[in-house]
Amino acid sequence: MGNYFGMLNKLRDHDGVTAIVVGIMLTIFLGLAAFVIDIGYSRVTKNELQNIADGAALAAARKLGVIYEPMSYTDIQSYDAADDEVSIKDIAIDVADKSKAGGKGNIIINNDDIVIGTWDPSGTPKFNPTLNKPNAVQVTARRDNIANGPISTFFARVFGIDSTDVSADATAALTGQSTADEGGLPLPVGISKAWFLNKEDFCNQPIKFYPTGTAEGCAGWNVYEENPSNASKLRKTLQDLASGSYESPETTAGQTEFDFTGGTVASAFSDMKALFDVMRIKNDGELDKDDDPNTWTTSVPVYDWQDCSNPNADILIIGFATVVIDEILETPDKIISAHVICENIEPARGGGPQYGTWGSIPGLVE
Repeated sequence: MGNYFGMLNKLRDHDGVTAIVVGIMLTIFLGLAAFVIDIGYSRVTKNELQNIADGAALAAARKLGVIYEPMSYTDIQSYDAADDEVSIKDIAIDVADKSKAGGKGNIIINNDDIVIGTWDPSGTPKFNPTLNKPNAVQVTARRDNIANGPISTFFARVFGIDSTDVSADATAALTGQSTADEGGLPLPVGISKAWFLNKEDFCNQPIKFYPTGTAEGCAGWNVYEENPSNASKLRKTLQDLASGSYESPETTAGQTEFDFTGGTVASAFSDMKALFDVMRIKNDGELDKDDDPNTWTTSVPVYDWQDCSNPNADILIIGFATVVIDEILETPDKIISAHVICENIEPARGGGPQYGTWGSIPGLVE
């Protein structure tokens, strides 16, 4: 009998241990369930909020682009968005109101969570809140105590966590011109990316297109997609552009490469001067985008070059810039002097990097 009761006590002890183990395992299981299900649901909700923030920021920035489209360059430079702030923000609010996140529809975006400002991609990219000549809109979409209420948890309630806050931010900005149509680059010159790395270095500042290879002459001549890029080929290209027998090819930022050269292409200088004399008096809004018969305003490509040294290679085009050729000084100086127009906007263009000319179509930048 003694052995029988001893064995029974051992079994009872084992049952107690099993109950403890089961309890521990159940707690671990609930913890894992809380982590997997609640964290997963939080991430899904955050993705939904991110889509809302992205769409709201893009729509508001597009509204900003539409406002700019009919403006002259002078009007763009003096634009203050104070009168348009409400209409720009209303676009973002309307996009969110038609959306759903975490099972809740009609998402509300507060006015304070829509910020109009400028996006500066040079150096360390950053967003600066301002209504003075803005080019970007930043939006925060929330599920928290500030707006729309936090999302409810499932298994985490066991641990006393009934809800959690989720939010997402997005910044959309007017982006660089992504393409130039056939004939849209009537001057066979490009500017190095290095010129645009700091706004203070290029905004409406003078640049020399001849000679090149210095910090002031941060440019290179090209023969477009043809080869070779030498003085003879450049002279022929300049002559054909002046006579109207040649048009520059359609060019796409990030895809097209041009064959560049640099330095003092002395034998081509007279042909450069002849092209300038033909183009500066057109004042047609296309080949010559100004009304001054003494200057030539046109578009040039920005090429992917890390410094201002003379390029002598096929180089990728990464953007476009609007420039004004102010004067050409002949012998003995032989200088082609120009300046880059900062923050000009090409209507219904965009989708490219933010080098040079903006387009009125925005892209997500953050």
